[in-house]
Amino acid sequence: MIPLKMLVMSLTGNCNLRCRYCYAAEQNISCMSWEMARSAVDLAVAPGEPLVLQLSGGEPLLAFPLIRRLTGYIREKQWPVTIQLQTNGTLITEEAADFLRTADFGIGVSLDGRPAVNDRQRQYPDGSGASAAAVAGIRRLAVRKIGIGLTCVVTAENVNALDGLVELAYYLGNVRRIGFDLLRTQGRGQAMQPASAEAVRSGFARAYSRAAELACLTGYRIRFTQAEQAVAVASGRRSGFAHCHAMNGQSAHVDALGNFYVCSSFVGDPRFYIGNVHDGLDESRQRASAQFIRSSMQGCIDCPDFAACGGACFARACGAGGCCDAECALKRAAIACL
Repeated sequence: MIPLKMLVMSLTGNCNLRCRYCYAAEQNISCMSWEMARSAVDLAVAPGEPLVLQLSGGEPLLAFPLIRRLTGYIREKQWPVTIQLQTNGTLITEEAADFLRTADFGIGVSLDGRPAVNDRQRQYPDGSGASAAAVAGIRRLAVRKIGIGLTCVVTAENVNALDGLVELAYYLGNVRRIGFDLLRTQGRGQAMQPASAEAVRSGFARAYSRAAELACLTGYRIRFTQAEQAVAVASGRRSGFAHCHAMNGQSAHVDALGNFYVCSSFVGDPRFYIGNVHDGLDESRQRASAQFIRSSMQGCIDCPDFAACGGACFARACGAGGCCDAECALKRAAIACL
């Protein structure tokens, strides 16, 4: 097998929310067993090699006991594993917050704008908004001085209100970074409208401008994932497609049943199946998937701006029929704010 740099582990396909754009909505809702989780990590870790392990779902905090046990196992082994948790924030209880205070996780919380905006996209099954519960969870972390990143899914419905998300991030007080994730049209995302390139361009310009104003007023600067990536590419510290380990066959997503796929966006797609926990990762499938992704992104490589932007997301381009205009606008907005 090709050694992995990143493993995304779907601890459960189940979720307490029903977000309108969820690309993972069709995942199996089972909860991963302890034996399955341990075997997946054992398989992914290469002796002495660093690995990023992202705990995901569904909503991973529905499998909180498994998170605690898996974390203890990894720390006991003293492996160079960086653990990240991507959560909707609504299940960050006092108990969970106490655990996260000592767990040394990177924590990402999904939030798409101020409550009125967020609640149109991120909802409970009954249609009620999730903002109040998510903000309560974030504040429990803030009380414990735990910094977080916000992940915002950008659609046609919230692209003109991203400056409001920046204001909310400053209000919360413990947001260290904001990352923007353009709509992926897999799963329920097929029913939503992506933001146009022009809307992305103007929406991000306002967001970055508002962030600069608030940084001057407060003396505190929230970082933006896209801007940091642009700096890394411009400085030569990162090369083209460095953000996509799938491009080199070095990432995998393992679902609750123990099946490996090259990317979280393609769980269940046989083209991107690369093995399972019982039989191991299939190196020939890893290489074939990586080659398919590279060849599909030739348009990026041929673009005169490729050296500055580092390339688009294959999953997003695939869902948009190969057109990356909105992501190009996103990358150019980030480059312009340097």
